[in-house]
Amino acid sequence: MAYIRLDSKAFFHNLTAITNELSKACPTTPNLALVLKDNAYGHGLEQIAHLAKQAGIESVFVKNYEEAISIAQLFDTITALYGEIPPNAPSNIWASIPSLQALESCITAHKNAHQTRNIELKIDIGMHRNGIAINELDSALAQLEEAEHIKLAGVFGHNGYGDNDDESFFTSVQAFREITDKVRKWCEAHHHPMPRFHSLSTSGALRLGTDSARDLGDLVRIGIGAYGYHTSELPLHIALKPIASLWARKISSLALKKGDRIGYGGVSVVEKDGVFSTYDVGYGDGLFRIDSRQNLTCASGEKILPVMSMDNFSCQSQREEICVFDDVSAWARAFHTIPYMILTHLSPALKRVVV
Repeated sequence: MAYIRLDSKAFFHNLTAITNELSKACPTTPNLALVLKDNAYGHGLEQIAHLAKQAGIESVFVKNYEEAISIAQLFDTITALYGEIPPNAPSNIWASIPSLQALESCITAHKNAHQTRNIELKIDIGMHRNGIAINELDSALAQLEEAEHIKLAGVFGHNGYGDNDDESFFTSVQAFREITDKVRKWCEAHHHPMPRFHSLSTSGALRLGTDSARDLGDLVRIGIGAYGYHTSELPLHIALKPIASLWARKISSLALKKGDRIGYGGVSVVEKDGVFSTYDVGYGDGLFRIDSRQNLTCASGEKILPVMSMDNFSCQSQREEICVFDDVSAWARAFHTIPYMILTHLSPALKRVVV
């Protein structure tokens, strides 16, 4: 059956390259956290989590509690970005709090808990998507003063302008700097342990330059960069390597003549005699459906013939196994989207194999 191959050497290369680049701006080695949400961007949560553990990663971010509990034994801290965390969850699973209402619900749920729940306040620093408004921060801190079994362990934002050549990036950097200063003063005044602060993903951190080391925060959240992609408008001075390749196995072969038609509606017409095979992956496995509007090839150059079927596709080849892609950038361009979308659509049912 079709499967996804994960290149461990490429993964470790990407983390090392990012760390080395960030070290130029930071007097100490920057603390990397890995984003594993949405099945590790489609790569396979458990497989990538174990690679991250090997790489020395201690903190990760996942989508929800279900993802967090499946890898709870691997990391010191696992922040679930969405949804609630049950009071009896392992203590290393932290809750992200994106609103005053969510904070109130978390406090209420843990009022009679038998352990303290670490939380991270998510603050809106300019993206206006999720997060406590800056003018609500005082209210959030006031709630925490009275909260039982709740510990403020982190304060974070998401600078959504790291990929764009836009001054809004620096406006968001400044906003988070002011938030950090305010929370630090509150912690000092209330003798509260200092939480960790973070607001930057791969592209934002690499963009800062050597004059803004303090704005890197206590950690940098590495997302798509760890998986080998750079989607920023701005140039990147390090070489990243895609770690996932999709492989399919041959179902059958036919010797066809010039003029024969292939697939639904006979959209593909054989231009010269040859052997054509079908391979066992299709749009039912999460691939975007190729029709006559796209011109995509396998990694070894064979054209994927339209129209792609639910469970298979055809091309002129006799290979027993074929690499459908080893870099989804061309697929993203063909479907006018981003690599994230191609990758996260890949079915969790596809086997992931680490090499």
